[in-house]
Amino acid sequence: MMSEGVVARFLKAATAEMIRNNQKEIRCPCRRCKLTSLMDPKADMVRDHLLVRGFMDGYRWEGDEDDYEFVHGISTRNKEGGEHHVEDPGHDQDVEDPGHDQDVEDPGDDHDHNVGDPGPDDEEDQDGGHHDDHEDEDDGPSSMDWVQDPYLQELLLKQTSNARAAAREKAKMDQLEVDAVTPLYEGCRPEDTRLKVTLMALEMKVKHKMTDTSFNDNMSFWHERLPKGNDINLYMGLLKEELATLWDTPANTWDAAAEEYFPMRAALLTTVHDFLGYGYVAGQVVHGFNACVRCMDDTTYRQLDRDPGSSKTVFMGHRRWLRDEDPWRKRKDLFDGQDEPRRRPRTRSGEQIDELLKNWKECPPPGKKRKAPEPLLKVWKTRSVFWDLPYWKILRVPHSLDVMHITKNVCESLLGTLLNMPERTKDGPKARYDLLSIGIREELHAGRPNDDDDDDDDDDEAEDTQSRRKGKKAKKIEYYCPPACFTLSQKEIEQFFDCLLGVKLPYGYAGKISRYLDKAKQRFSGMKSHDCHVLMTQILPVAIRGIMDAHVRETLFHYKKSSDRQRPKIVH
Repeated sequence: MMSEGVVARFLKAATAEMIRNNQKEIRCPCRRCKLTSLMDPKADMVRDHLLVRGFMDGYRWEGDEDDYEFVHGISTRNKEGGEHHVEDPGHDQDVEDPGHDQDVEDPGDDHDHNVGDPGPDDEEDQDGGHHDDHEDEDDGPSSMDWVQDPYLQELLLKQTSNARAAAREKAKMDQLEVDAVTPLYEGCRPEDTRLKVTLMALEMKVKHKMTDTSFNDNMSFWHERLPKGNDINLYMGLLKEELATLWDTPANTWDAAAEEYFPMRAALLTTVHDFLGYGYVAGQVVHGFNACVRCMDDTTYRQLDRDPGSSKTVFMGHRRWLRDEDPWRKRKDLFDGQDEPRRRPRTRSGEQIDELLKNWKECPPPGKKRKAPEPLLKVWKTRSVFWDLPYWKILRVPHSLDVMHITKNVCESLLGTLLNMPERTKDGPKARYDLLSIGIREELHAGRPNDDDDDDDDDDEAEDTQSRRKGKKAKKIEYYCPPACFTLSQKEIEQFFDCLLGVKLPYGYAGKISRYLDKAKQRFSGMKSHDCHVLMTQILPVAIRGIMDAHVRETLFHYKKSSDRQRPKIVH
């Protein structure tokens, strides 16, 4: 049973808060009601509930600093009734001398130190056993028990009006269950879960009356020092340690040709990934104005205009990589309206990059993610852990791009443009206005259809106005795009599909093409990387042989030849 003095002090504080909030009832915090029942504090129902059942686990109220440990049984006592962790024996007179205070029950009662939760702990105290604080905490309910309590879940779940909001609330509750069993960080004590440590921190804030500012500063202090993080360098560090071991401790290996043993070392020559993976592993910027991983801080970029343009960032310095006498360097009418006299950008060696990264004082260390500093020379976001390998700075191509990803992207863009698929084509009104803003290819600039037909314009305007008055969506204005040299007619598209659908491949060589193409809708979907590679290098040159201009075919054939040359090599 609960002490009447503790219950009386709670009712006094709860009644005062109720009056301040202009309310008439309070919520009963007993172990069964758990704040779900509204009652009048002047009646005896709340008092009876608390005296018989005790307070719910972890419940606190304003001004309960002196009663919290007594209510929830956190402190342990010896035979004389004194607390082990209290240095001043006269600090809590109502515990040492129950006759001086009516709030403490009779000394003969077996529930003197854990009110409302009787159990075998009292017998152990009478036997003179000395308990550790952690053992007492383990005796109580765990965080998972609190989360799975149906009454507590009912309190935490907000009342929602639709299924989507209800699903979000359910997801939050599921995350609480995950946090209740997930350790705070790898290697910590098993009982220190995310949820438990969070609740303990909030309890400490209330107990010591910490302000929000001081509490946030305290959390930020420990946040910077916890050995938990989601930086990719933390995971790459384990791989780097294994690679360093394979290099520093060579294995004694038998040479069958020389018939002798030799120390064999293993080294990582290059990594292969897509373009985004390149940025994560190498620690370089792969987006924005310095996205080129070869030009780096000498990247030539141009920001296209917004509506009606595409507002894309394009890189027009690719002619710098041509030979000095190449005629394309002077074809300004086909590119950005300027000649290209510059030579290829200077390539930094591995030793130079390693020296730059070592001297970068603001380089973010591996571990907890912090506010990212300004990239070094607008190129490097962080220093990759692979730079710690002794041979990494002498590698000419430490990172490579996967040619299969590149082929798949080019194949989908090319087919989408040839078939004029709205969601995949690279040739549309925005692309034509980009040509207009750059000032090249005047024959392909977009314009309004029938600009000189005033009657049609008046009819369209009247139709749009009538649609808006009826509450309908007005028809989107379409712009006329002159046909380009690669634009296929309807007959050529049908011929193109007939050729692709008629191709028969050996079993297991590639996927069935008819599975990806839809002749009725004139579109494709679901192609794998290997299927795109076979289509681009072997089937497409045959399919376009008789339906396109010669110079367009030659351009696509040249790409096919370059892909065949690059396939056995490393594409950087």
